[in-house]
Amino acid sequence: MSRLLIISLLPTLLALAGCESSTPPKAAEPAVAVNTTTVKIGTFPVKRVYPAIASPVWKVDIVVRVAGFLEVRNFKQGAVVKENELLFVIQQEEYEAAVASATAALAKAIAEAELATIIVERNAPLVQTGAVAAEDFNQFEANLASAQADVMIAEANLVEANLNLEYTEIRSPITGRVGATSIDPGTFVTPGTNDATLCTVVTMSPIRVNFAPSANEFPEYLAKRLTGAETHAEITIPRQASWTRKGDVTFIDNSANPDTSLIRMWTDISNDDYRLLPGQYCEATITMSILHDALTIPSGALVQVASELYVWVVGSDDKVTQTKVGVELQQDGTAVIKSGLKTGERIVVEGVDKIRFNGTKITEAPPPAAPGTRPPAAKSTASATPDSKSN
Repeated sequence: MSRLLIISLLPTLLALAGCESSTPPKAAEPAVAVNTTTVKIGTFPVKRVYPAIASPVWKVDIVVRVAGFLEVRNFKQGAVVKENELLFVIQQEEYEAAVASATAALAKAIAEAELATIIVERNAPLVQTGAVAAEDFNQFEANLASAQADVMIAEANLVEANLNLEYTEIRSPITGRVGATSIDPGTFVTPGTNDATLCTVVTMSPIRVNFAPSANEFPEYLAKRLTGAETHAEITIPRQASWTRKGDVTFIDNSANPDTSLIRMWTDISNDDYRLLPGQYCEATITMSILHDALTIPSGALVQVASELYVWVVGSDDKVTQTKVGVELQQDGTAVIKSGLKTGERIVVEGVDKIRFNGTKITEAPPPAAPGTRPPAAKSTASATPDSKSN
């Protein structure tokens, strides 16, 4: 009976064997499309970027020094004025009269002093003969000294009168841009009052850029100062990539702000085009040091697993191996590698999230499109739309 069972099952077993032999072999997994780059070596500037604010090197409040009616305002608000340029004129007649009066008083004092001198010279010989009493001669000498003192007082009054007349013409002490003013011609202005400040003039070039590193960074700046090396700064305006200026850090404060633990620093830069305004925010990039023979890769190539960093290294067979790396620093999308890689090694930089295992085969994908580029599908759809409308 067992022989009959085996014979009856034989066709079924042969059929199953035929089905198994007809199953196609398992296909190889397709290569993962990624972008790769090579490990580069070269110099790498270590930089720090700080928010900054511009301020004028010189800021001068133009104030009145004599009282009077404002007659002339000789500039357009917001205009650039030159050093010693006439800005305001205060009514001058009163001060011209004071100069004339002081001039006359000086002439009178000089005449009286000359007369007193003649009297002393004429009576000096007569004192010895007894024709003039000594007491009288002493009075003559006192009158001469008083007349000479009156001359000095008159000279000082004339100087003061001339100064007051000069103060009626208010000139700019610096070259710069003049601000707005609410004091119009016809206003009576007086020193020491709210109307005493007529306007403000600020220098525009050079312009000062203030920034404030943390006090924890001060040892690095101090070390540069002690070696005599200049600390270079590059100033940029956000969203104005074409505008940059370079300068040296010329001031480091001698103490930190106790509220913020920041240290005030500044650099003076040229600003001949007046693009940077006092009070405007900008950025200061400080070059702290230059690394030589530095191995660099794009930061996007790094994969973090727990507290460790890895990259996918591509072999000659286009298969990847996960490799642990040591990173010295990351800056502006670039990582400086201190261990784990060699110059010229090929690594995955775009598409690292597509790879899961060592030995994955990769293929080079088209480079990523620039930001703002319309996808191909969108282009074809847009180009097909007019045709569909015409149909």
